[in-house]
Amino acid sequence: MKTYKITKLFFSLCFLLALASCESDDDLQAIRATDFTKAELMKLHGGSDKSWKLTEIIIPEKFRDDPAFMNTTCVADDIYTFSVPTSELYESTIEVNIDLGDVRCFETYSDAESFEGKLLYDPYTLNGVEVFKTTFFLDECRITNNVPVGTTTWCFEDNYPLVELTDDRMVFSNAIFIGEQTFGFVFEKINE
Repeated sequence: MKTYKITKLFFSLCFLLALASCESDDDLQAIRATDFTKAELMKLHGGSDKSWKLTEIIIPEKFRDDPAFMNTTCVADDIYTFSVPTSELYESTIEVNIDLGDVRCFETYSDAESFEGKLLYDPYTLNGVEVFKTTFFLDECRITNNVPVGTTTWCFEDNYPLVELTDDRMVFSNAIFIGEQTFGFVFEKINE
């Protein structure tokens, strides 16, 4: 009887160890979002100025039709120009030039709107290599003229770290793993 219990315990432990060591294809496919070196960040600004189009607003499905949230349609004609940091150390905040197109995002309940963007470069050392956490801040303001009370302005700031960067695409989002973001912005390079 004692041998039976020990054998049962042994096989149970082997089963649990085998189960714990299993990896699904999804686990192997996940790529962790990371920070970037100065050389990699050249893709963002091209060494001087580089223009990008905001092609997708990443937002949960339940908020997509909410007029208080930006959507991909209203930003499709906006152009964002990112410049190279002036500081050699990149320890800086750089303004992002935003040229708004004709389509407004909040026209159903505001008379005007404004957007201001900036990038914050935060350097640190990772495994002996200098990398930068690069965060995009976007201030979006809705302006309403309330006659006779006056003008009312509501401003909101979104800020997301850079999680994906190629020559033609960049993503700022709340993702820990690429592709798993729930909020964020996707930019594509404008071919000039």
